[in-house]
This record gives sequence, structure tokens and C-alpha cells, in this order.
Amino acid sequence: MIITIDGPAGSGKSAAALLLARRLNIRHLDTGAMYRAVALDALRQGITQDPVAMGRRVAEIPLDFDFSTRPARILLAGQDVSQAIRTPQITQITRCAADNPTVRQAMVQRQRRIAAESQSLVTEGRDQGTVAFPTADCKFFLDADPRSRAHRRFLELTRRNVPADENQILVDILQRDQQDRTRRVGALMQAPDAIMIDTTPLTLDQVVDAMAAHVETHSAKEART
Repeated sequence: MIITIDGPAGSGKSAAALLLARRLNIRHLDTGAMYRAVALDALRQGITQDPVAMGRRVAEIPLDFDFSTRPARILLAGQDVSQAIRTPQITQITRCAADNPTVRQAMVQRQRRIAAESQSLVTEGRDQGTVAFPTADCKFFLDADPRSRAHRRFLELTRRNVPADENQILVDILQRDQQDRTRRVGALMQAPDAIMIDTTPLTLDQVVDAMAAHVETHSAKEART
């Protein structure tokens, strides 16, 4: 079973995807982490402003997930970079990877390979239900009020002792929304058959409960056919 969860930054999709995967006892794939890792590699190689070089480099990047842990660790050349990819600096340059058509194509191919190897997977990002897995068994699109999303991101950074300004986060989120929805490749959009969940008034458990109920209904229907 492939379950996709798409949505804008701060909508709660990462936390919800991880918790749903734990509840279903299947793998969780954070595709945003893949683009962040590519951006980190590009920064280290000094090619963040060279899309052609990034496109050539992506085929060589030793990028893997360690699914023995939850959340899975992301490994770059064997090094755990799960924390290194979450800095504000990497957040700012990730679009250099995410907007690169060659990088995007390579990452989607890797995502599909991981899904094939996993058999069952909860995968979250921006284009999972529209591009990577258009025939996924269950699709969800999470959204929330921008101020609510900014506050969540602020709390997340604060918990990790990363200096943050909530007002600036809101500005960044609004700018990122515009960029994500107008990308040439992998643009953020709700798949026509995706179930939309507004997470603004909901707790994390309530969001996961709603998704789990839909998955259970789908599984029951499949069992009857």
C-alpha cells in the first residue's frame, strides 16, 4: 500500500506522516529530506548556483535512508545528516535542488525504487500524489492557516535550539508557498483524488486519526473486491 501526504511547509505533514507510518507499522519516507540532502551536498561542492553541475552531480550522490530507525536517518556518503539538513541555511537553498528538473527527476526515480523495495510506504512531500505516485492507494493533502504554520515551525526550531523569529518565518512561508505553487517541475498542488484535511484546528492525533480511518476504509473495500 502506498499512502501519499502532500502539503505546504508547516502544515504538519511530516509529523503526521511519521505517526501514521508508526501506527500502520510501515516505512515513512520524507522526500523533502532528500532535496535538503542534495542541497547540502551542493553547498559542500560549491555548486549551489550551477544547476548544470547539480544535475550532473545528482547521479553520483551516495544518498540513502536507514529505515532501521524511526524517523529514518538520511545518510550522505554514509554520514548521518538528519540534523545538518534542518538548518535555516539549508532551508534557504533547498529550492536550488527542488527547482532543478534533472534533480527532481532523479529524486522521483529514487522515491519509486524505495516504494518498490518497501511494498508499503507512507511518503510525504509536495508532489507525491500528483507526480511520484499518481496511482497511490490513499492520497492526502494537508493544509493550515499560514500563521498557524509559522507558529508550528517556530516551535519546532525553538525545540532544536535554533534561533528563530516567528514574523520572519511567516514571511518566508508565504514566499515559499508562492514558489512551491509556481514551480516549473513538482509544483505543489492537490491531486484531484486526494482527501484534503485542514489541520489548523486539529491536534496531531486528530489528523492521524482521520487519515487512519480513511486508510482502514480503503483497506476494507480492497478486501471485499
